[in-house]
Amino acid sequence: MKTATAAKIAAQFDDYLEISREQPVLVTRGGKPVAVLIAVQDKAEAEEVASRRSRSLRSVLAEGHEQIQMRGAIPHAQFWQEVQKRRRSKRPSRSRTGGLDRGTKG
Repeated sequence: MKTATAAKIAAQFDDYLEISREQPVLVTRGGKPVAVLIAVQDKAEAEEVASRRSRSLRSVLAEGHEQIQMRGAIPHAQFWQEVQKRRRSKRPSRSRTGGLDRGTKG
């Protein structure tokens, strides 16, 4: 499998499309894998490749749909408030003393 950065692929996209006909191309950003460039013959093959990857996404969407059917939907604003609340609760708390809570001064 060929590996290249996203920037390099963007600069030489046509070349990497050709390479993907022979082998998958692993796309990296900041040294971490972010995508794979794979050649396909037609739309049906592309959909088949994509559907194999999105099984977990499909199950998440199906579960969400089922919850909406059972409990009903929530308003848009409420959804985003809950997202923000969960994000805040996942952040590590830091004290004003740079992480060292001693409880006393001096």
